[in-house]
Amino acid sequence: SKYQYIMEGKKPKISYTDLAVQETSNEALTSKSYAASIGYFDDPFIKMMSKSKPKKMYPIINRGTWVRVHSYRRVLEPFIAAEGFKQVISLGAGMDSTFFYLRNKYPTAKFRYIEVDFPEIVTKKVGVMEKNPALAKLKEDPTCYSIISCDLRELERLNEEFVKLKVDKTAPTLIMTECVLVYMDPKSSKDLVQWCGTYFENSALLNYEMINPSDSFGKVMVSNIEERGCKLLGIYEYGTFEQQKGRVLPAFSKVEITTLLEYYTKYADKAEKARVEKIEFFDEYEEWNMLLSHYCLVLATKGTVAIAF
Repeated sequence: SKYQYIMEGKKPKISYTDLAVQETSNEALTSKSYAASIGYFDDPFIKMMSKSKPKKMYPIINRGTWVRVHSYRRVLEPFIAAEGFKQVISLGAGMDSTFFYLRNKYPTAKFRYIEVDFPEIVTKKVGVMEKNPALAKLKEDPTCYSIISCDLRELERLNEEFVKLKVDKTAPTLIMTECVLVYMDPKSSKDLVQWCGTYFENSALLNYEMINPSDSFGKVMVSNIEERGCKLLGIYEYGTFEQQKGRVLPAFSKVEITTLLEYYTKYADKAEKARVEKIEFFDEYEEWNMLLSHYCLVLATKGTVAIAF
């Protein structure tokens, strides 16, 4: 299979598609680094993940990045700040700095944070963390932070790694997939979601990805992304709210779905939104509304975990 790693000596050979998907972690890092550097959100650790100076991005990208970060933090921070022990599983974590942001902001919170990604990404991230004293100090407790090198399509192996790490099956657990599932083939992404819902008795899944591929804007969006070699393998199978629901049920018992546009209009903090809207001159409202209506947030829950947008 083209998805299998072929080991030749110490050099793994992977498909061009997988390499392109891995490159999206660098793109996310670039957009988040720049947005943070000009004040869209606070994250002193994101710049430590990148060797280069943040590359300037367009205002519409910066605002979109802020909505993405804000929506995850809105769910994640109250979950972390709550009483008792809890777990966060970040699937396809890339070069994300969320663990460090949380550990620094909530030093007394009792939580375990586990990241999973391709071996190449993990090797790169571990190298960055070990060279930076601030990051190395925050991650030094293995009972608080773990990083797993594993292809998310290899569920048997992922299960073995979780068992090896003694990942708690009953503790409240938030699973995050940030623009990850859409790059997987439909069967693999559904199997992964169903496995998560079966493995963790009390859990929530927070997913963010592109939808609505069949209208004129959607067709251009898909074409632009796929021109870079990133095949959106799951967008047609899970391009509507109903299809998104079908992927998370029945492993999760309750599901809430919103477009990023609805989230921005209905849920985003008004004072924070007013602050953000003053950072840069912006007049691309028609494109902004179209862009945000082609991304969704899915929040699925089961057991004792009761969180909402």
